[in-house]
Amino acid sequence: MNSYPLEFLAHPQPLMFVAGLTASSPSSSSRERSLSTASASSAPQAGPSSRRGSVASTTAITGTGTSAFLDPVQAQSPGTSPSTNTTPAVPLSAVLTTPVTSPGTQLASLPTSPPAEAECVVSPVIPSETGESAQSPPPAIAVSGEAETKRDEEFAELVQNLRGALESKRGKGKVWIPDVDRRDFRIVLVDKGVRLPTRKVHPNPNPSTSQTLSDPSAVAHSPLSPFTPSSPLYPDGLIAPVWIRKHAELVPSVFVLFLRLFESPIVEGEAELCATDVQEREAKEREADEALVKEIGERRRRLGERGIKLTVVLMASAATLDSPALDPRLSYLRRASALSAKASLFVLTPVPAEQLPDFVQSLQDALHDSALEYYSSHAKRVRRKRQRLPIGPPGSAQHPAKGLSPQGWAVRYDWKAGWFAEIRGDFETARRHYEDCWNELARMFSSTQIMPPRTKRWAEAKVLADCVAVRICRLLLYENGGVKVLGPFFVHLKRFGDLSRGWGIGEDTFEFWSWLARQYRIFAELLELGVQSGLRIPTAGSPVFPTAAAAAIPPTPEYFSTPMSSANPLQILHQPAFYFYIAASCSIQRQKRFEEALEAEQDALASEAGAASGYVSTAPGFANEKKVDHAALVIELFTKSYSLLKEQRYAQDRMALFVAFRIAETYCQSGQYDMAMRFFERISPSFKKDKWTPVVREIRTLWYECAQRTGNVEDAARLLVEMMCPGSGVEGDERAALQDDLLSLLKTTAPPSTDPVVVDSDTGSPLLDVQAGFWQESALVAEEAPFQIVITCPEAVEIANLGFSTLSISFSDSRPDLLIKAAPDAEGEVGDEVHAGILGPGGMSTGCSASLRWSPGRWLVISGKLRHDLEGELRITGVKLGLVEGSWNLTISFTPAPLRAWVAGGRTILPLHDLSPSVSFETKPHIVEMSVTHEPTAYAGERLPVVIKVENKDDRQLQLRLSLFLQPGDEADGSTVTLDEQSSSTLLKDVELGNIRPGSIVEKSIFLHSPLPATKVIDVSLQSAIEGETLPGEDGGADMPRAEEIDKTIVIPVLAPFEVVSNVSYRNSLKAAENGMISEAVVSSLIATPGPRAIYLESIQLRKTAVEEVELVSSSLNASDPVQVKRLWDDSASFSVMSRFAVHPPRRPSLAGIMPESPAELVFQWRNETSSTLTKTSLPLPPLLYPQRDSFLSATLQHPVSVHFDRPFPVTLTIVNAHPTQPASDLRLQGDTADAFVWTGSRSAFLPEIEAGAELQVNTEVVAVGGTGWFTLPSFRVFVGQGEARQEVPIGVKWSDGDRKGMVFVRP
Repeated sequence: MNSYPLEFLAHPQPLMFVAGLTASSPSSSSRERSLSTASASSAPQAGPSSRRGSVASTTAITGTGTSAFLDPVQAQSPGTSPSTNTTPAVPLSAVLTTPVTSPGTQLASLPTSPPAEAECVVSPVIPSETGESAQSPPPAIAVSGEAETKRDEEFAELVQNLRGALESKRGKGKVWIPDVDRRDFRIVLVDKGVRLPTRKVHPNPNPSTSQTLSDPSAVAHSPLSPFTPSSPLYPDGLIAPVWIRKHAELVPSVFVLFLRLFESPIVEGEAELCATDVQEREAKEREADEALVKEIGERRRRLGERGIKLTVVLMASAATLDSPALDPRLSYLRRASALSAKASLFVLTPVPAEQLPDFVQSLQDALHDSALEYYSSHAKRVRRKRQRLPIGPPGSAQHPAKGLSPQGWAVRYDWKAGWFAEIRGDFETARRHYEDCWNELARMFSSTQIMPPRTKRWAEAKVLADCVAVRICRLLLYENGGVKVLGPFFVHLKRFGDLSRGWGIGEDTFEFWSWLARQYRIFAELLELGVQSGLRIPTAGSPVFPTAAAAAIPPTPEYFSTPMSSANPLQILHQPAFYFYIAASCSIQRQKRFEEALEAEQDALASEAGAASGYVSTAPGFANEKKVDHAALVIELFTKSYSLLKEQRYAQDRMALFVAFRIAETYCQSGQYDMAMRFFERISPSFKKDKWTPVVREIRTLWYECAQRTGNVEDAARLLVEMMCPGSGVEGDERAALQDDLLSLLKTTAPPSTDPVVVDSDTGSPLLDVQAGFWQESALVAEEAPFQIVITCPEAVEIANLGFSTLSISFSDSRPDLLIKAAPDAEGEVGDEVHAGILGPGGMSTGCSASLRWSPGRWLVISGKLRHDLEGELRITGVKLGLVEGSWNLTISFTPAPLRAWVAGGRTILPLHDLSPSVSFETKPHIVEMSVTHEPTAYAGERLPVVIKVENKDDRQLQLRLSLFLQPGDEADGSTVTLDEQSSSTLLKDVELGNIRPGSIVEKSIFLHSPLPATKVIDVSLQSAIEGETLPGEDGGADMPRAEEIDKTIVIPVLAPFEVVSNVSYRNSLKAAENGMISEAVVSSLIATPGPRAIYLESIQLRKTAVEEVELVSSSLNASDPVQVKRLWDDSASFSVMSRFAVHPPRRPSLAGIMPESPAELVFQWRNETSSTLTKTSLPLPPLLYPQRDSFLSATLQHPVSVHFDRPFPVTLTIVNAHPTQPASDLRLQGDTADAFVWTGSRSAFLPEIEAGAELQVNTEVVAVGGTGWFTLPSFRVFVGQGEARQEVPIGVKWSDGDRKGMVFVRP
């Protein structure tokens, strides 16, 4: 973007001047106090006081010198050189008659407070003709004193912190501003005596009497107007960057003035001041306030004439902020100085530096609307002028002989309207104005009468058109226009490309390509700025880079009306790297056209006539074009594209490599061979890996050229070998000559070091076809595995003159390479076989030889057998051919491909099985058999034996270990597994079984015990090892014993040994207990054995539990001693037990019906048929519940038939306990709600205990509130008991009339 003035491209921001924070005038006393002014009393104030909270906010920019604002404009167009100054230097006095005084960067020194006895002298303010203060210092109060007080130091620190908070806003304009910062001001720190540029100047200081008002020279105009002779645009200029600089840097929309409010000196050591001292202090404050009013009022009036908003920030101490006299003083200052009531007055106290950014932000927010109003008024004035222009068809209006045409004025006004709309944030309106401006410019360029080519104004207008197109694209991107931005961009390229061809600046000139590259570059930079600020550009796969010729002829607007295709790069908005690449491609075309022009000039100068006349090219800017480093420009653009593509990662990596190749190509073409070789060395492996054959061929050619230029013989030798490969792209006689070139290089040069020069042959198209493999894919340790290597010279390879000296074959283990030396005979036959014998871990004992000269179609077969003493995979990893010539030791390395066929006796054999690229050596497995024997089911509570039998069928002695894992169930049930003396609920690990000789058998019994029925799973693992056998440790650690493992899983269902089915019947008993009648329960139980295995039952016993409410009365079994059964039970046997129990009522009525415990249990002692160990099993009888009886409570409700509205009436509830012996307790009364009645008291209550045979009356009152007539009373509910035992007592209604029970008639 440096090719264009920054003013034409930068995003405009509202300008704010901040005065009062800079150094005092030199003529002022160093001991003075600034008088402050401000605006609305309701404005926010900052300070630590509790009356007003601190206001905080944004930042600012320090001012720069006037000379920097008004430098001559530097612009470049396709018809001019970048160094051409299209706008001549204009004296400052001819542009702005009133200079702008900007401060330096030093810190402002605030005046100090006067001592108590000091006299305050007020200096009046005398305005100048230009509207600003003419007296050198602003009004101040002279104070004598020797040192600053603490209060003055606080204000000095406040000013320093304020400047620090505003520093982040300084700097040049930005082309792209993020969305969150577009409401911010551009803040410039200025002196309080700053002067603004003159608005109007008279074109002729001494106008003649013959001039009329209709003559433009007789009317005052802006110093930058084309009507003003001293203007750089006089007489027919369009717009200059100095106009933008004026509104962006010199004329603010708001003016913020920081002043210090006068404060009386602090009096210490006195209880209170006398009346005279108080009056004197008040007089000094009034005198100082009057001076403030005069200064603020004069400044407000002068700024108001230009529509600039004045805002005053008064700096006062915290004590003054809390003073009750502050509000009257502020009100007086605002009214007397005629400040507006909106955002015109702020009060700021010394606050911490971290609070000041908030204050500056709130200040910007408060003044934003005022700035918009200021620029809106400018826009309205511009629109009025635009509307007064004559309307007609394009080119119909005749522009004056000397002056700007109506089309030019339209361009000028449209630009201004768009700029003012953009600074207000109205991007849609701004874009429409910019489009009108661009269209008018295009019409002007269509007419050579209005805009003659190759003139200064033509170049300025062309720069303006390019910048307008960029601004249109930026506004579309602000609105997330996406692919829409391509429309105006391509329209601009096509329209001005066609115009350039008409001007004689076509594709055959370097000027055209320079302009086109600049357009794509600035578009890419615009997208890059947007992406850095959060703009999202979707990536649609890898882009297809168009050629420079295609980029020079962009599509028409109608092209975008067709359906979009992701395959066409011109219909998709790509990442910035795409457009940087196009800019680089156009720059390459620019360089080519320049070289053609330079060659034509040299040819002309070489001729006799040209040498005599001193030929000079007629192309504009040709002399400046000679100063351009075209290669550096192209590399810069390609590098930018490369770096952005690398950031994209994923699919863009390959495109980044291609751009890196273009960078290396440019380095090579520009003579920077070392840099080119660095790039080729880095990117060549990736292109080979991805098989980009055309690019690889081009890289080899350029790389070889660079190696020749730099004298890098090693790279030259490697590249010659690669170019001799069949897929290198070198064909015919050129390929045949490569071997001679290589031999010549080896004989006439010497490598820089004695180390071998290694060349990795391309795996895609190697110099020789190398295949390697094994006859079988596995073999036992210490056995032999046949292998074979077949090397064939392709028909297209010419290397017969190269006499290789050695052939070495590498393996994947640490054994030495198999070395084959060149045979003494000159040439071999068409095919040759070499038998290498058996290769052990130490290599081969004798050497081999073979002919190593390769003619097209010749093959060499190397066969042998490998033996290995350790487990592991073994493969042939590489084949190397060594060429020794002079001091050269050249090694060509090949990576073998899988062997496709086996060669034996000169014949090719295709075996039925597949040949393997590697062989896996395996140790002879251990031959061990393990069997498991156990009952199909187990009973809960018994110890079930499981027999494990292990037999060693190997011819070697084995070390055995046994591991058991009992898988846990859903819940812990106490199951265990036992082996020998070891028992565990989960794992028994590595139980030694000892050394087992060949043919020996070992048996082990494990016992499973599960107290509850379930399905148990046992994992059995048998590990076998041979003493002395080891495996290499991981990561180079110590060797580990080699072991083999046999796994088995045992699943055993565990069943209940007995099944008891019980039936309970209840009957009443006449016997009464203390708390009620005793009930009798009879339990009949049927016992069976449902399992598949028979059980030897030893005895049965009925055992009473500790339940107190149940008493065992009698049973068919003896309750004291077990009944000895001593017989075998199977699934057909059954046994019946009858028992009688007395069930007592619960001690608490609330516990009735709740008895979860069993009153007794059946205890069995049993064993299986093969065991002598007895097992005890207990099964409970069902729990016995005390039978529920009907409630002994009854309740009756009594109420009047007729009641009066809004009067309470009685309701009586009578509860009777009919139980002969037990009282009724845990009683609760609850009344429901009704819409027509309310209760006079509580609706619920706990009732006292009712003795047996007694009754209880509950009296309450109800009020009818629902009107008159028949209404249903609210319901009553009585509950007895608690929790689950709670029951509801039925309630009856005592009624004299049986028609409407539960209802009353309400009278008025």
